[in-house]
Amino acid sequence: MDRIPVVVLTGFLGSGKTTQLNAWLEQRQDLALLINELGDIGIDQHLTQQAGVPVTLLAGGCVCCVVQGSLSSTLRNLFMARKNGEIPAFSKVILETTGAAEPSGVLAPLEQDPWLKKRFYCQSVLTVVDVAAGTQSIQSHPECLEQIQAADLLLLSRTDQVDEAALVEFRRQLLALNPDAEQHSTPAPAALLEREFERRCRITGSLTLKAPGSLSFSPAMSLTAPVAAASRHQLYSASLIWPHRLSWQHWQAALRQLASQCGDALVRVKGLLQVEGLDGPLLVQWVGAADPELTPMNRWPDGDICTRLVLIVRHQSADFAGQQMAHWEQLLEQLHSAPTH
Repeated sequence: MDRIPVVVLTGFLGSGKTTQLNAWLEQRQDLALLINELGDIGIDQHLTQQAGVPVTLLAGGCVCCVVQGSLSSTLRNLFMARKNGEIPAFSKVILETTGAAEPSGVLAPLEQDPWLKKRFYCQSVLTVVDVAAGTQSIQSHPECLEQIQAADLLLLSRTDQVDEAALVEFRRQLLALNPDAEQHSTPAPAALLEREFERRCRITGSLTLKAPGSLSFSPAMSLTAPVAAASRHQLYSASLIWPHRLSWQHWQAALRQLASQCGDALVRVKGLLQVEGLDGPLLVQWVGAADPELTPMNRWPDGDICTRLVLIVRHQSADFAGQQMAHWEQLLEQLHSAPTH
């Protein structure tokens, strides 16, 4: 039996994975997509230009720990649906992980489940790295460093947002972190989806800076087992589905308030907002301290016109994200009830 290759597409939150995925879908229609979301509701599957490609959402946590069982059952269901002719006969699976995922944990079901091992194999791990976020992202987020070191290929996004000297230096630093991985700027060609790599044994542990402001990292051996939970690196999410619409001015005020509430804990916001005067939603994509990217869409992707939003924070308290979202929803209700002039 010919096994079906699985390409793991990873990269930290907001690095540009979905943009790269859409570039590939313009060239390939023989794929099946598994999209992993940290929040309880999905946004990314609505941003993917599916073109008849089977798409499955794995929501509610990282595929490397919390939803591993869902990955196993989803791959089984995909295989049987393909065999029975219920979906197009895809030749490859792309698993787009949440930006908090640790790649070696993602691969565990493929390597440990006997049924899956006979039918699927991991062909490659491709990591999208945001060049504009650069060293700050690597220093602030352990997941980013793990994803870089686990990569067979590094796909560099937003290279047009830095000057040539900074790009050359960042490429050099990535080479020091993962000398075995080739580097390609996005949108990377679909031919990379055919590259095969032998799986490597990876020793995981804490990774620390040698000196402040330096990108020279050294692995530190750890004998403690990793915590199998969504809070492995204190990343937590909260989701909101809200049936009302607001004026653009009110949404601006609300987003500023959300940023103020979360402060430095804010890592990622993404969602579809119902805005007065727009036929479709306003897509919000927001990474950390950067300005929100706001894009009007021509139509709602699934006919559901409710506002939906996912907040991801890094915080010591598991309740922080939910508390901030609850406070924010109260603000939205107040804005919605306010008299108009």
